[in-house]
Amino acid sequence: MVAFSMFQASSLYLLLLASVLAAASDTVLTPFGERPIANVHAVPAGGVIKHVGTHIQVVDAKGTLLHVSENSDTKVRAEPTSASNKTTLAALQNGWIAYAHWYNTGASPIQSYTTTWTVPPIPARNDGQTLFTFNSIEPASGNAIVQPVLQYGPTAAGGGAYYAVASWYLVGNQTYYTRPVRVSVGTVLNGIISLTGSSGASFNYVTSFTNIAGTSLNVQNSAQLVWATETLEVYNVQNLSNFPSGSTVFSDINLRTSAGTPSVSWTAVSSVQDNAVTTVNVQGATNAKITIKYPV
Repeated sequence: MVAFSMFQASSLYLLLLASVLAAASDTVLTPFGERPIANVHAVPAGGVIKHVGTHIQVVDAKGTLLHVSENSDTKVRAEPTSASNKTTLAALQNGWIAYAHWYNTGASPIQSYTTTWTVPPIPARNDGQTLFTFNSIEPASGNAIVQPVLQYGPTAAGGGAYYAVASWYLVGNQTYYTRPVRVSVGTVLNGIISLTGSSGASFNYVTSFTNIAGTSLNVQNSAQLVWATETLEVYNVQNLSNFPSGSTVFSDINLRTSAGTPSVSWTAVSSVQDNAVTTVNVQGATNAKITIKYPV
């Protein structure tokens, strides 16, 4: 009887442990924090994300339907004042801690948006942190974001104690990404988001790193994208040694609309509490330059 009771206790423990492990794996990290793993999808090379009515489809290069989900319209935007409103170190360690932004209020849609930056040094310590840097555009509703992303650390797409690049599209409660491509410190990155076509209120975009194969992500029939950013986003940072040394410089920032070169004035948002500082070095839509200094 005693042996049977011990066996029952052991079985119950294993069941509880399995339940805890399963619950822990129900979410994965994305460039919008933790999201349900069931709502995070890899897009194969040549695949397309399509908005069809209230649904979002993923089709492969041959046109085969791979996945369908409902568009929840959940907002994915980090509001322009969110980083500077945070007041504790713990809060500052997650989310958009430094960025610059510009909102297109003109009648002509953004046609192309390019940015160049360099893969920074490896952080002095690896404590499981994840760091994202990217340029991005969002619709007025704030319920989606298109972004070519440099990451350090683990994400839903993979990763670890090294740098990798991938293109991401977050819309509502769904997340889509290309397979990450590992890159070395010092690699020069050219992130681009382009409008490839439109019809009425439906717009088609493609984002990629122009100098790195396998990073192209196509989105069709989305809302118009109007809010452009250059961003540092972080998760699970334990101490300042989890950041790279120095700064990331976003340079050769070029924005064009279908009407030509817009008048652009970038607004910097810094995280004063932990000294993550955004500086607009050169304003405008042509060869603009923005520096984000890592916390020290």
